[in-house]
Amino acid sequence: MGKLKNTAKNTAHKIFGNKERNDIIKDSLETSLKILKESSDFNPILKLAVSGICASIEILKKKTKNTGDMIQMTADLAAKAQELASLKGQGNSSEVKHYFEELASKLDSINTRLREKMDHSALRRTVQADRDTQEIEDYCQELQRAYDQCKTQILFKIERDTTKILKTLIMSKLKNSEQAPHDVGPDKTPCTDGTRLTILNEIMDWVQDSESSPNASLGYWMCGMAGTGKSTIAKSLCLILEKQQLLAGSFFCSRQIPECREYHHIIPTIAYQLACYSYTFGETLQKVLEEDQNIALKEPSIQVKKLLIQPWEAVMKTKRFEGHVPVIVIDALDECDKVSQVLKAIVPVIQDRQLSGLKFFFTSRPGKNVLSHLQIENETSHSGEVKNFYLHNVEESLVQADIEKFLQCELKSELQNNQITEKQIQDLVKISGKLFIYAATTVKYIKGAEEWQKRRLHEVLHSSQGANPLHTKPMDELYSKIFEGAISISKRTPEERKESLRVAHTVVSTATPVTCDTISQLLGYDIETVQAIITSLQSVMYINKEDKKVYTFHASFSDYIFSAERSKENHCDQLVHQILLEKACLSIMDQKLCFNMCNLPSSFLLDKEVEGVEKRIAENIPGELEYCCCFWVYHLAKCTGDEAAVDEVVTSMLETFIDKKMIFWIEAMFLLEKLPLCLDILEMAIRVLVDGKNKDMLRQIKGMVNMCVLGKIQGRTPHLYLSIVPFFLEDIPIFSGFHKLMKVKKAGKTLRQLGTWNAPSRIECLSLSPDGSILATGLENGEIMTWDTKTGFQKGDPCQGHSDKVASVAFSPDGKMIVSGSYDNTVRIWNARTGAPEGDPFQGHSNSVTSVAFSPDGERIVSGSNDKTVRVWNARTGVQEGGPFQGHSNCVTSVAFSPDGERVVSGSWDSTVRVWNARTGAPEGDPFQFQGHSGSVSSVTFSPDGERIVSGSDDHTVRVWNARTGAPEGDPFQGHNGWVRSVAFSSDGERIVSGSDDNTVRVWNARTGAPEGDPFQGHSNEVTSVVFSPDGERIVSGSWDNTVRVWNARTGAPEGDPFQGHSDMVTSVAFSPDGERIVSGSDDNTVRVWNARTGAPEGDPFQGHSDEVNSVAFSPNGERIVSGSDDNTVRVWNARTGAPEGDPFQGHSNPVTSVAFSPDGERIVSGLNDNTVRVWNARTGAPEGDPFQGHSDWVRSVAFSPDGERIVSGSDDKTVRVWNARTGDPAGDPFQGHSDFVRSVAFSPDGERIVSGSDDDTVRVWIARTGDPEGDPFQGHSGWVRSVAFSSDGERIASGSDDNTVRVWNARTGAPEGDPFQGHSSWITSVAFSPDGDRIVSGSKDNTVRVWSTQNVGQNNDWTLDNDGWVSCSSNPQKVFWIPPEFSQSLSIHQNPVIISRYGHTDISFDNCVYGEDWAQCYSESDH
Repeated sequence: MGKLKNTAKNTAHKIFGNKERNDIIKDSLETSLKILKESSDFNPILKLAVSGICASIEILKKKTKNTGDMIQMTADLAAKAQELASLKGQGNSSEVKHYFEELASKLDSINTRLREKMDHSALRRTVQADRDTQEIEDYCQELQRAYDQCKTQILFKIERDTTKILKTLIMSKLKNSEQAPHDVGPDKTPCTDGTRLTILNEIMDWVQDSESSPNASLGYWMCGMAGTGKSTIAKSLCLILEKQQLLAGSFFCSRQIPECREYHHIIPTIAYQLACYSYTFGETLQKVLEEDQNIALKEPSIQVKKLLIQPWEAVMKTKRFEGHVPVIVIDALDECDKVSQVLKAIVPVIQDRQLSGLKFFFTSRPGKNVLSHLQIENETSHSGEVKNFYLHNVEESLVQADIEKFLQCELKSELQNNQITEKQIQDLVKISGKLFIYAATTVKYIKGAEEWQKRRLHEVLHSSQGANPLHTKPMDELYSKIFEGAISISKRTPEERKESLRVAHTVVSTATPVTCDTISQLLGYDIETVQAIITSLQSVMYINKEDKKVYTFHASFSDYIFSAERSKENHCDQLVHQILLEKACLSIMDQKLCFNMCNLPSSFLLDKEVEGVEKRIAENIPGELEYCCCFWVYHLAKCTGDEAAVDEVVTSMLETFIDKKMIFWIEAMFLLEKLPLCLDILEMAIRVLVDGKNKDMLRQIKGMVNMCVLGKIQGRTPHLYLSIVPFFLEDIPIFSGFHKLMKVKKAGKTLRQLGTWNAPSRIECLSLSPDGSILATGLENGEIMTWDTKTGFQKGDPCQGHSDKVASVAFSPDGKMIVSGSYDNTVRIWNARTGAPEGDPFQGHSNSVTSVAFSPDGERIVSGSNDKTVRVWNARTGVQEGGPFQGHSNCVTSVAFSPDGERVVSGSWDSTVRVWNARTGAPEGDPFQFQGHSGSVSSVTFSPDGERIVSGSDDHTVRVWNARTGAPEGDPFQGHNGWVRSVAFSSDGERIVSGSDDNTVRVWNARTGAPEGDPFQGHSNEVTSVVFSPDGERIVSGSWDNTVRVWNARTGAPEGDPFQGHSDMVTSVAFSPDGERIVSGSDDNTVRVWNARTGAPEGDPFQGHSDEVNSVAFSPNGERIVSGSDDNTVRVWNARTGAPEGDPFQGHSNPVTSVAFSPDGERIVSGLNDNTVRVWNARTGAPEGDPFQGHSDWVRSVAFSPDGERIVSGSDDKTVRVWNARTGDPAGDPFQGHSDFVRSVAFSPDGERIVSGSDDDTVRVWIARTGDPEGDPFQGHSGWVRSVAFSSDGERIASGSDDNTVRVWNARTGAPEGDPFQGHSSWITSVAFSPDGDRIVSGSKDNTVRVWSTQNVGQNNDWTLDNDGWVSCSSNPQKVFWIPPEFSQSLSIHQNPVIISRYGHTDISFDNCVYGEDWAQCYSESDH
């Protein structure tokens, strides 16, 4: 129209440029209007409408300045009117008259809108030319379109008026199929109203796409698996096209109707229908048939040329179909025999546009005979190619939405009568998948017997007895026909059919869809054979273009093929086929698994740092091997269901696999980053195996893999061999061929710690998801972190929103939500998967929220707060349900719902436990029930059966109560020596776990209160939260040391382990004068004596103290031991027998912090936390003189001078003092210099110097007579110095610190001698030199005593162990080896030859080890 506008303007300038030409303007316009009117004289209704148009044009002419435009457009309109008038006498007169009257109606409508616009718009005035021209242009365009449409309709009608042609005798020679058209027969049903709209709209877009548009296609192929609804879509399309007079012909192929499956009939039938559709086509076709009356019997290539191309060329010459492209619909090509003959003839014609102006729509299943002709290689269709649409690839949600509409329509009356629910409709949708035929079959089955509808519906949705034959019969017939067409006996040899069935059976029997290549490897067939078989069965299975894997289209196919009754000769015997696949898996793994299969060059590199590692993995662990590694146990489980039928060959192959290849299988899973899957695979193998020997071995291997998963070596495959295998080399007999590994010798039991995860802040609380797969931790920094419990990896970003520390977290029963309570006084809910907040914070508490929990149904949340109240909230809305539960007189620390959701238990700082009605908030029972704790109750929870309540308290005890009566069940559980912060029941209610401020986790028998094994030690700060895993196999704990630790809940020897050690912190250690024994005192209230060379206990523990032992010392002759305790006593023991010598020294009213013998053994000095020093007669226990007064704070350490005349003391008042040992008088002023508590003091052997250690992290040496410092402080420790000691020659000083190290210093210069001694996992409490100076003994909060060799101390830099367990060498700072936490805390090396621990010890030697670029030398195939 823009071009028209320009032309009009040019004409106006040329013709209407002066006044003299105005008359010409007037005459031209009047002439056009006259022609317009006269062209409608033949029809009165049209004439009236045209008169109105002419009147409007005259008005426009007066208003506009662009007269030239007006004249041109009116002239064009007049020409169209004349052309239309010339057709008035053609065709059926009544139908043509109808079209003219339709035109009149449209002209009236257009004119009315124009008049309204002129009344309300700028067209009432004279306006600017451009705007005026646009208005006129739009008006005239609309008029012209109306005339064009009328003309096309009349021409269309004229062309289709073929009645007399069809009556000819020759036409009958076509032999068209009368059953093939879409409107013949009752089985051709359209889509339910409102369904498949997206698909139909897309097809209609193709129909209406202009041939002149880029990449316009004249062909459209809709491919779909069996039962996806292709034919119903084709039928609906026919109805739509028919309504728009665009359906030129249709052929619905059918295997059941002979004339509809005969390929010779397709082209003649289409030609016959085209003759019905077009007069010109029929006229030309008649001439063709007169020339060759047997054309219908000839091959499609000739039929297409004679019956389609030749007549259609005649049609196109008439140009009567311009603007309209008729469509031919051919449905179900795959149901026609030899249809490829038709496609071979017709598709090239379509692509070459020899039938331009005619479009073809095809449907079929994805059979090879169709694919080869219609499938295009890529999504970008080139001009002329047949457009491809894959119905089975339509997004499932769209298909299921349509299936839902279909079901609601078909079952409308049942829904209205409440015979079926919306929920059941949704269930039917779900099981239908993408298969419309399944939904349709189900509807027919359910409605097939009115009196049994409910029963049949229940069968379909819930039956475990197998499907009813009435329901499955249509599907069975469909699948059987597909097999018959693809691999019938008539088309395949017996061997070929057997192979075809094996491929089909494998597709439905693998644990997950696999590629054709994997199937070929599993079965030992050529890849080409497998691909050909899959292609022949593409009506029920298909190769996904993205992952190249083979998928079945619907679960009903598997149901069919696994049922012998339904599938008959096509049946898959699951047991037989699963045995075949298990053998294949084991065989492939045996052939392809090997050591260092990706040729990793160095143990120092992460796998991902290896050049080309992804390519190496893909080449060395191909798809079939990856499948076998991941699913060998799946097939094992499937073929060992019947114990009596276990295949002997499978059993033998499995034993070989475990013995020879399992370690390499673990390597492959390492490389594939699927190590956690190993645990599931091994667990399943343990469950399905009958053989006890293999079960035990697999349990050990599982423990090894678990160590890998939770450890620090993931992504470092060589360390499977270098860092893990050495610890299991002697335990699991599958490691032949390995050598040059670090040598490990384990003595005694090991710790139960499986893994440690580090958080960025203190862990205040934790919660496990119901399935145990996710751990949520609430942190001091206000964040909530979630972790994958198998790997210890963080899941996503932290949940952020709280403005203060998170005190409590809990999962909803379905695991989808996390609730948190915070010191910001709010409760929040989070999406457990995304970490996003759900709704606004719950506001209401006026103080910190300390505890939260979901109700068992997930509908409510309970919270406890420091505002002394308990509140219940609606979990969906955050609205408080009822008022606060009031009754506690102090902060509420812990809350929990009962298993039935009807009660709430709470614990409080008021030392009570209370139970409330969860609905009303009323207290249940007497408020004086549940009383017994002498300190704040910090944690409470119900037992799984709701009959008991466990509580943990600041009084260091755990208690169990009868949940109904409040009566205590048994005595308090005693063992912790700090606040019990957290308690939890195991899922079976038989065990209780507790976490404490004493840094330990303990497990108790829930019925008896007896401890189950030793405390779990490893945390270096208070344990704030503990929980059992759902299966009871693990315990997870969180601590203020910023770590989460995972423990094996089932391991650990009972009390009385032969490798006995202290069960609590070792506070003090000393060598005997001959250096052959060591004495230790502990917070476990005992004194023990050990062989200094072997670490073996000498005699039983010395028992008598009723509280922690703080200090011990040998007498000068080694025959007696003195100890001081928090029970305010000093005791002397026979060093050989452990018998007490005399009564305890009474007189202290405060804990005794330090004790020491005088050089002659006749006196004992003690320091107390009452700020005094006391001297006692070592034989009688009588005090000698008054207490030494002078310190202003606790006395931490005391010692005699070598001559026994002086006593030195160190105090929390930051000073060191020297006293006259006889009189108690101070010998000079206090030694000033330390800036924090003085923890330890000692004289030099000559008595001239004093050494002190302090909380200011320094060691100082003083001149004993003057108190002057000798040199600068010794600096190097990064934590409090708790203990110091001189060597026997006075040349060295040993110190122990909170930085977990022992250091040796040059006593004269303060220079460090060698590197620190590392090995303790917590702070060092006490150190002492052996008399010969060759050894140092240390005691630690980690409950162990260690002996260190000081020989060659300057060379103590061979290796270091960092906090993550990595060993590095001075010659190489790389991560050389990793020591699992289970062993690192009891690690013994050449400089630490003795470890005294309840967990025994682990000796390690790195002599002759290989690592780095030499790492692969640790294995030799010839030795395997």
